Amino acid sequence: MTLNIPLEFAERFAQLGSNTYIGQGGVIESPELISIGNNVSVEAPHYIKTATTDQQLPHEGPVICIGDGCQINRGVQITASPKIILEPNLLVYSNVQMQGEIAIGEGSWIGANCRLSGNIRIGAGSVVKANSTVLDNVPDYCVVSGNPASIVQVYETASGSWVDVSDHDQAQAVLTARSRLPLLSICIPTYNRAPYLDTCLHSIYSQIGNNELIEVVVSDNASTDATPDVIDKYMSLYSNMRAVRNDTNVGADPNIYFVTTLGRGKFVKMHGDDDYFLPGKIMPLLHVLDSHPECGVIHISLINGTKPLSLDTGMSNFLAATGLYAGFISSVVLKREEFEKIEKPELFMNSKFNQIYLQYSILKDNPNFCIMYDNIFSYGGSTSSKYSFAEVFFNGYPSILNHFLGDGLCAEEITREKKHTLYHYTIPWLRNNKATVTTDEFEGIYTKYYHEEPYYEDGLAIMEAIRQS
Repeated sequence: MTLNIPLEFAERFAQLGSNTYIGQGGVIESPELISIGNNVSVEAPHYIKTATTDQQLPHEGPVICIGDGCQINRGVQITASPKIILEPNLLVYSNVQMQGEIAIGEGSWIGANCRLSGNIRIGAGSVVKANSTVLDNVPDYCVVSGNPASIVQVYETASGSWVDVSDHDQAQAVLTARSRLPLLSICIPTYNRAPYLDTCLHSIYSQIGNNELIEVVVSDNASTDATPDVIDKYMSLYSNMRAVRNDTNVGADPNIYFVTTLGRGKFVKMHGDDDYFLPGKIMPLLHVLDSHPECGVIHISLINGTKPLSLDTGMSNFLAATGLYAGFISSVVLKREEFEKIEKPELFMNSKFNQIYLQYSILKDNPNFCIMYDNIFSYGGSTSSKYSFAEVFFNGYPSILNHFLGDGLCAEEITREKKHTLYHYTIPWLRNNKATVTTDEFEGIYTKYYHEEPYYEDGLAIMEAIRQS
């Protein structure tokens, strides 16, 4: 519901989101050319106008765009000439003036009594101190001050702190060093899924643009479809993307591991090419990584709703919190320096769950982990006919857990998880996919690995009942 403006006026906007407040006592000209997102607050008095008309648009779409979650205080004047874009979750203090072609990146703060003028971009996560005049571009995650404004602080990924700088050369030195160490690498393996990859990359870049703290790395596993064209399209648009192409198809799991090794970020995130970030979800993930550099493993939980971040230690607690879901590659974020310490990183490559082994190997030396409870993806639904779920459920996953028996996990925990996997993951999966798997494949593998368990006969009976239903 939009508050405090007449309905007939609200209907004139190009877009006006829900739960948005526009204070009475301001001036908004040409609302047909203005898009305002959800959960926005614009205090009065305000003055928002365009320097053009809908018959003189310089390009398609609104010429003033105010993203979700922006908070705009009293006395702000916005004049688009020709366009002003305020990305989500900005905080604009009182009596700010903006005039020109201006873009302000997500999560930035603009201090009171500032003036922004000309054709400029203020990067994501940056701060303009009060009473400053900005006439030039501001990089991501920088603090500027003065008239004209210059950089006085830069966020340094290596230390995770804001570093004071006294002049342009010092600022550039810190920025150059930071470019070699982004905070996050999103590492995407792909093979012959060009449409999925295109949608995946769009879901990322529609949120991050050329954000300097994030890089995207793609490993094309010798695709024979339009995958190279998709990669070239995004490479031509964004400087924070890298890509490699394997000479031959090395297999899905080796490619997952390989692309993760290419990440240069402080944290490396495995990411499926058919998993799509929901809007507004990447910056909160970046905040988690910045806030918890002590964690060797970050798990993104997609099954328990949205609730506060959980910090914990040890393999036992990680197993209890994640179970088999630790194998979903897009949920896996690793601290790169811990990942690079693993002595035998490819030990369980044939299990289809090598990423679970990598996480427990890191927890062996660095027990700190966190769970981010938020369903931040949608799923494209691509599947592989070569993937044997029975082998993964009944053998691969338990084998990895047994590798850490007495070295972080105890027999009781592993036995309990093996049973839990059968009743809570595997049987529900079979119920939904019984038409695609044969008895020899599924029940046969189950018998091979579970025939000594006390609940073996019960599990087999449930499977037979599913077959007959």
